[in-house]
Amino acid sequence: MAIFDKKYRFTSNRHSLKGMMALIFGMISLISFFLAAMISIKNADEMADRMGGAGLFAFIFGMAGLITGIAAVNEPDVFPILPRVGFATALIAVLLWTGVVCAGVLII
Repeated sequence: MAIFDKKYRFTSNRHSLKGMMALIFGMISLISFFLAAMISIKNADEMADRMGGAGLFAFIFGMAGLITGIAAVNEPDVFPILPRVGFATALIAVLLWTGVVCAGVLII
């Protein structure tokens, strides 16, 4: 029968607002990391204090994304892809910023 050929899926799942927030926070932090790295390489460390401030601000965004991502992964009745991607993006950003801070401490 033609009525059974169509595949419909009825679900009560929804997209997670916390997952979207985690993704946005993680992307802001990740983009800030790459922009700060490019600017630092281009200007040969002339703006170290400004890049440090931007790095701290972006690290805070990454931590906010990480915490929001953890809360989003544990939400019931949501599609799981957005919270997982948001958590992973924020985790990568936090690890990159932590690596930059550790490299700066070890070099000095």
